[in-house]
Amino acid sequence: MWVLAHSFVPALDKKMMVLTPFCDEEEWEDKVKDMSKEESLKLLGEDGEDARTSTSVAAKTLCIPYDQPELPAGTPCFVSGKPAKCWVLWGRSY
Repeated sequence: MWVLAHSFVPALDKKMMVLTPFCDEEEWEDKVKDMSKEESLKLLGEDGEDARTSTSVAAKTLCIPYDQPELPAGTPCFVSGKPAKCWVLWGRSY
């Protein structure tokens, strides 16, 4: 389930950070990294990243904010669809 694909990567491409409900499981964090990298490269019309670059187009978790917005019961994780445990701020290194 990749429900925010239409807005997640475009926001990252504009050098924005994205706050999402998240299940806080490492396997899904890795999935977001892989899928965001794949989608970004597709949007750029490239097959892969140049190994010589120091940064990646993949999303990464920046933090779990200490001051969390309310997370209504039953809110699904934006990528897995599992119950979200927290809000996570995503971004890229530049």
